[in-house]
Amino acid sequence: MRTFARTAAAVVGIVALGLPLAACGASDEASGSDGQVEIDFFHRWPNEPKNTYFADLVEEFEEANPDIKVNVESVLNDAYKDKIKVVAGSDNAPDVMFSWSGSFLDELVQGDAVMALSSWLEEDTELRDSFYPNQLEPMSVDGVQYGLPLAMHSKLFFYNKDVFDDLGLEAPTTWDEFIDVLDTIEGSGMTPIEYGAADQWTIGHYVGTLNQRVLDPEVYAADQDPATGEFTDAGYVTALERFQELAGYMNQDMTAVTHEVARNAWIAGEAPIMYLQSAEVGYLDDVDFEYGTFNFPAVDGGLGDPGQLTGAPEGFVISKNTEHPEEAKRFVEFLLSKPNGIAYTEETGELSAVRGAVEESDAPAITKELAEDIVNATSMTIWLDNAYDPQIVAAYLTQTQLMLGGQQTPEGVMKAVQEAAALVRAAS
Repeated sequence: MRTFARTAAAVVGIVALGLPLAACGASDEASGSDGQVEIDFFHRWPNEPKNTYFADLVEEFEEANPDIKVNVESVLNDAYKDKIKVVAGSDNAPDVMFSWSGSFLDELVQGDAVMALSSWLEEDTELRDSFYPNQLEPMSVDGVQYGLPLAMHSKLFFYNKDVFDDLGLEAPTTWDEFIDVLDTIEGSGMTPIEYGAADQWTIGHYVGTLNQRVLDPEVYAADQDPATGEFTDAGYVTALERFQELAGYMNQDMTAVTHEVARNAWIAGEAPIMYLQSAEVGYLDDVDFEYGTFNFPAVDGGLGDPGQLTGAPEGFVISKNTEHPEEAKRFVEFLLSKPNGIAYTEETGELSAVRGAVEESDAPAITKELAEDIVNATSMTIWLDNAYDPQIVAAYLTQTQLMLGGQQTPEGVMKAVQEAAALVRAAS
């Protein structure tokens, strides 16, 4: 495992949180007095451990590339989304930016804000082939590569193996098997699934997965396009009905419980099953039972590929307006090198999208298993809140939360979603 310098010097170059990205794009300001080229790097991790991880990487890069100085700014998720929308397409755009895949990246591309990277990868096949293909594809738009993946993320059911063994249960692969498992657990006197729906984003993970499992892939893909999305297929109601069915096996206070509280209850053994992200493994150190994972089961009659795994990569893009494209590329290639992929997994506990990085890291066995699940998935089902326009997402999550509380029906949810989609289409 590589050792980074954990000193105050590691934060040199970090721009204060409230300062604007003013130096980007201006050639007179983008070079230091000693002839250094200055590039700006904007990411969403002012918190630990990633803030220090990236600060150390910047310091290491500058030592190896004395002709380049990297100015860094970082703000948390919502503030990042707001700020990047303002600066991404401007002359003040940061040279290298964090990006989610899905609709966030689509907006950057539609705004002509980011550089197409396909020709670079065609020339540098070693770089292209250093990533898992199913992690590259979500960071492309219409077949053109615009982003490179830093991390892999997935969503799986985590289950208490001790409980399953005591009840003679196996991890289910079909819906009928899943319901049988839940009935058996409930019959033993336990709540089968722990869930916190007070955080609406968790709703999107369930609904997005069920939509993929139920819908015809062509319908599912067409409705992700703001210009064509209608959400009129009957499969959307079926998906919500399946969610209602699962809700019957969850803790009754789910809409008043946050995801963190629910996760702590699962860790304490209050229910044997919970739908968790791969990135949450670091929170499970105190679990005193053996646990495993299984993918969301296939839905009977569903038209979607059950081999898909919900989740999406996130990574970096380069500004189309950068005046220093070669230096920006050099920096991105450094950030996403295999040694740094190994360090990323070890330092942050998350899954690098670089081939072999997780496998060769000093990471727990469960982390390596989660990476293997992602690599072996037929494709990735992108998070619902990254798949659709924000207006559609807001309607979907709010109305489904009401449904879970008994104040809305599946049909009512979809009526609200269809109305939001109509407004989005009119504005497209």
